[in-house]
Amino acid sequence: MSNYIGIDISKQRLDVDWLGEPIEFINNIIEIDQLITRLQLLLKQNQLALVLCEASGGYEQRLVRACHFASIPIHVVHANNIRYFAKSQGIKAKTDRIDARSISAYGNERKPQADNFVLNKNTQKIRDLLKRREQLLADKRRENNRLDKIDEVVIKELIASHIKWLSDSIKEIEKLLLQLQKLDYVKEPHALLKSVPGIGNLLACYLISYLPELGKLSHKAIGALVGVAPFNHDSGEHQGKRFIQGGRSVLRQMLYMAAMTSITWNRDLKAFYERLCKAGKPGKVALVAVMRKLLSMVNSVMLRQTPWRENY
Repeated sequence: MSNYIGIDISKQRLDVDWLGEPIEFINNIIEIDQLITRLQLLLKQNQLALVLCEASGGYEQRLVRACHFASIPIHVVHANNIRYFAKSQGIKAKTDRIDARSISAYGNERKPQADNFVLNKNTQKIRDLLKRREQLLADKRRENNRLDKIDEVVIKELIASHIKWLSDSIKEIEKLLLQLQKLDYVKEPHALLKSVPGIGNLLACYLISYLPELGKLSHKAIGALVGVAPFNHDSGEHQGKRFIQGGRSVLRQMLYMAAMTSITWNRDLKAFYERLCKAGKPGKVALVAVMRKLLSMVNSVMLRQTPWRENY
């Protein structure tokens, strides 16, 4: 009989609901290897359907990579889904053991599919570098905001020195990204994505590392993943406004900037945007539609595996 194994992950440990029995492992490579060995045995005995865990700020990545390497099916669930499911079951208390049990129950009830879109070594490096770049940019903005409010010369010099270090670090990361763009599993998709007007080096890196589903899912599914698909808000005779929500916010921010550029330099998207504005659509609504169309264009390019061609 197949079963779902729920794992609640924290910085220090893994709380595992092992077929109804609570087990703890330390969140390090040695004990994760021990857990993987036990999971492999369970898989061979046809008693494992899927391993489930929550997204927990990156602490789940070590386990997720180990499962993928060992060919153990795993699915990372949004924490809100587990919490809402637990509430629907009348579970009000919250501990790590209870969460692990709730994750297992969620799996047995909903029967989700394993995550099939996995980053390889090079695309994972790109994602890690992009995250670090975002952190450095945020620190640089904060330091720049402080600089013009300080009168003390020594402090201003220290802040200026830190800003220079941050700028140099950002440049170093961008050099590393350029090197990675020439490697296997990155070079070809990067070139295909860049063939679309409005998609630059940086956005292509984001799409490769944050959206491995490109070219493998429908346009609607891709739009929903990123969070640019409008959702209905209707009740009875009332028809509410459609809103976008959820999705991968980092990609959505990058696509917004790309859409701003595209309505100037991409002839198809410029005409599309102007047509929507003339039809009475608010500017931001039209811009979100451009984001969605741009995403569909890059999805088509990755699906066909041929560069984008402009329609004259």
